[in-house]
Amino acid sequence: MLDNRQNKFIQHSLFGIRQLLKLSIVYCLLSIVFSSCTKVIDIEIPDSAQQVVVEGTIENNVPPIVILTKSQKFFGTIDLNNLGNYFVHGARIKVNSSDGSQTELIEFCLQGLNLPQDQQDILLGALGFSTIDSTNIPNVCVYTVPDILSYFVAGTCNFMGKERTTYNLDIVAPPLYGNDSVHLTSSTYIPTAIGMDSLTMREAANVIYRDSMVSLYANVTVPDTFGNFLRYKTKRNNEPYYNAKGGTVYDDKLWVGLKIALPIERGQDPNANFDLNTDAYFWKGDTVSIKWSNIDAKTYEFFYTLENDGGDSPFSSPVKIKSNISNGLGVWAGYATKYYDLIIPQ
Repeated sequence: MLDNRQNKFIQHSLFGIRQLLKLSIVYCLLSIVFSSCTKVIDIEIPDSAQQVVVEGTIENNVPPIVILTKSQKFFGTIDLNNLGNYFVHGARIKVNSSDGSQTELIEFCLQGLNLPQDQQDILLGALGFSTIDSTNIPNVCVYTVPDILSYFVAGTCNFMGKERTTYNLDIVAPPLYGNDSVHLTSSTYIPTAIGMDSLTMREAANVIYRDSMVSLYANVTVPDTFGNFLRYKTKRNNEPYYNAKGGTVYDDKLWVGLKIALPIERGQDPNANFDLNTDAYFWKGDTVSIKWSNIDAKTYEFFYTLENDGGDSPFSSPVKIKSNISNGLGVWAGYATKYYDLIIPQ
């Protein structure tokens, strides 16, 4: 099924309508307080034009991957049994870099690769998708380099991300409506991979779980210049890399030039139930992997606004998600990544 990121993309495309709906709910609740909400108020909510949603990444020593989908109506229904209808097929996508290299991406669809079911599940997890019924795996489609199989077999291909390099994305998507194609552009920068100094374990703050769980902290030396941003994911044992529910990005506004210890929250399946007692911790005996990525300012702004959109309550203030895609929605994100592994003692 769709993960939180794509659900947020759908919400983002109709942000204005959602804000109007919240105001009507708040108005009605205030009316109950001061008198009564006796009058039925009809609000005509117009449809919005469908847009292309981009989820693209390029990482140091990894080829670019782009997923194209279509935004959906705010009150529309999502057919979980036919997710293939939401992907945009037949687009022409080019990536060029500030060092003069370039490539054209081609489309690969999961069902056309003829992979065993267990390998399809692994690939879906790597792309951020999760399935409840493994017998009904959606036909996920991605755009990437033509020699992607060389990367999986030998760990290298003709076009991969490099640190301290700018990457420009150019997409010509087929018409979503009318007769005109959709032209989208974006740019991202892969900075230097600074990484962390070390990892520290502390006993869990919850006394009930101190004998079985621990907190993890990343010890980091923050550069003495402003403009450093990072994002992290965690992997526990044989699970995929997951995002932390409490947020995945940091900036350096408060810590320039300092040595700090940042809490590392355990990433989880977005469909998992929230447990306040255990969610931030790792279990003793776990093998933990951390994906630690330096990112540019626009990538940070996208994920910060995405993760801090207070749109689940009519009393919260919604945040407009800051996309870096021209003429579309979503993100084209560059990552300067280092990986860290830790086995937590029993």
